[in-house]
Amino acid sequence: MMINNPIGYTPLSEHLTMSENLPNFTKHGYQLRTELGQNRLGGRTTYLATNSQGYPVVIKQFQFATSGSSWGEYEAYQQEITMLRRLEHPGIPHYLDAFQTPDGFCMVQQYISGESLATPRNWTPQEIKHIAIATLEILTYLQSQHPPIIHRDIKPENILVDEQLKVYLVDFGFARMGGGEIAASSVVKGTMGFMPPEQLFNRQLTTASDLYGLGATLICLLTGTKSADIGNLIDADYQIHFQHLVPPLKRGWINWLAKITAPKVAERYPSAAAALKALEPIDVERLPKLIISHNSLQFTATKWQEKVSQTITLTNPIPETLLAGQFSVAPHPSDPPHTPYDHAWISFQPAKFEGNEVNCEITVDTSKLLADTAYTREVWVQSNADAEPEVIPVTVQTAPLPQPISLGGWVGLVVVLVVSGFAGWGLADWPWLLVLVIPVLAIADRMAGAGFLGIEADVLKAFMGTSIGQTFLVLSLLLAFPMHPISVIVSLIVCLFGARLGWEIEEKKESLRIIILFILFLFFLILGFDVFQDYYFGWIGVIILISGIVVIPALWVGQVYRHLKGDLKIQYPKSSQNSSSFLLLTGMLGVGIGAEVVTLSEFVGKLATYDGAIGFDGNIIAAALVTGLGIIPVLLPGIILAICLSSKLKLKGYMTKYAQNKLPIIKP
Repeated sequence: MMINNPIGYTPLSEHLTMSENLPNFTKHGYQLRTELGQNRLGGRTTYLATNSQGYPVVIKQFQFATSGSSWGEYEAYQQEITMLRRLEHPGIPHYLDAFQTPDGFCMVQQYISGESLATPRNWTPQEIKHIAIATLEILTYLQSQHPPIIHRDIKPENILVDEQLKVYLVDFGFARMGGGEIAASSVVKGTMGFMPPEQLFNRQLTTASDLYGLGATLICLLTGTKSADIGNLIDADYQIHFQHLVPPLKRGWINWLAKITAPKVAERYPSAAAALKALEPIDVERLPKLIISHNSLQFTATKWQEKVSQTITLTNPIPETLLAGQFSVAPHPSDPPHTPYDHAWISFQPAKFEGNEVNCEITVDTSKLLADTAYTREVWVQSNADAEPEVIPVTVQTAPLPQPISLGGWVGLVVVLVVSGFAGWGLADWPWLLVLVIPVLAIADRMAGAGFLGIEADVLKAFMGTSIGQTFLVLSLLLAFPMHPISVIVSLIVCLFGARLGWEIEEKKESLRIIILFILFLFFLILGFDVFQDYYFGWIGVIILISGIVVIPALWVGQVYRHLKGDLKIQYPKSSQNSSSFLLLTGMLGVGIGAEVVTLSEFVGKLATYDGAIGFDGNIIAAALVTGLGIIPVLLPGIILAICLSSKLKLKGYMTKYAQNKLPIIKP
């Protein structure tokens, strides 16, 4: 059926004359005037014609028999006719008529007196936004159909604009209804540079697919890029890099464009309606302002191969604008080749930002740099506030190489181990000396804890706290094991408790927890001793005693080492801290080994001279308990010391490779 003058055009017969060598369609009621365009690969030629009343129309002639195209293409164009018949939108030219020809067929459409966006022209930001909104409204209409219609060929040549800036979307030959996978034979249908990756690789199409082509089209308008040259802006990941070509006065919506052209479907707006909703409130002529909290950054590593970080804040005070951009590191001849998103030793979290107050953590990995060396680099902050990036100078000072343990250091550790071993031997033979030694250790714990936690270091208060512990000690000895070796362990735990209780109460922090744990300790101690004396349940008493003497007091014993080491970090340089830690661990290990040798020899001696039932002799069980507990002060410092020494040996091997330039180190 032919529709005459559907839009009220003035007849053109008096203005246009028929050209020669044009097909004759007069028997179908149309007079060809001029050729508008030709697609030889698709066997399609477009003509401007007039109908019998002299009104302008557009005729698309499809010649499958003479152009080298296949008649199988007829199905695609038949689908275009079917779609156009059902569509009613002012931005889509009306379908008017169709007729067959000997070598194909012709389709007649409404004539639009306008030019395509491929025609060179200087567009203002507001005009481009108007085109974007109008096109999105057309796409929203198409996506509201059931099933949604996906155009698949959004590009400048297929968007027409008339003198009143009315926008029209044409050429539905590649359109598909629904988002299912397209046939393999039509994979290449579309225009390179404007097809999203999912269309290019024959994947599922969605309502976000047409947004990629629209974004690429708008980028062409913003940057003055020709359609044929858009591929020059696309990288291997199908990301369009256009920000550097956009003039400052046109950067108000650069983040919106980056979103609709994201290579991953999930990172785009889900539909044309969502993209339209996000675009409408954007003032494309108002720009955000970038304010950076730091003019420069200084990183200083205190440990070799340390990762150091700083946080900077980016803010935008301009209302109704949204700051967006990304961080990168300026190219440097000493750095390995890198992309804006991946640098060898400087990283950003997040690398891309969007918001008017954004905190970004910049991390420097000094493990890839020379030791005790200064590095200078530039961090670029590229944003939609300006065409040129903001530059942040960065200075990095790496830490010196750690000193491996020298021969003298190893000799010193051996000497400390031997001396402390004999000390442990003596204390095991005369355990009541610990009643004098432990208060000194408790006071040292109190003083170290004061330095580590920032509490006032008062010897008198530490002594008073230890006195409280000694009072509990006497009570515990009277209630539990008077004149017995286990009292030594009780003495240690109670004195440490007294020292800790003193500054816990002073600080008013966790004192209730400390008191509860100590009460549990006494409860386990007394209950275990009481059950231990029972003829039938003696082994249960042993378990309770071990729980009370080992598990609960371990909460305090671990704090002593933490306090001493923490105080070393405050009072002494790094080299002294390491040496003191090794000496402290070696001394603890020596004392533990010396004491364990004595207790073990005594236990073996008792077993050798005893001929009764072992399971029911209190002295044998007590000796076994003390011997078993003595393994703990050997294992704990021994394991820690072994780990530390092993890391030192590995460090020495790594430093040898470093000195021989066998490591991939980046120069300043």
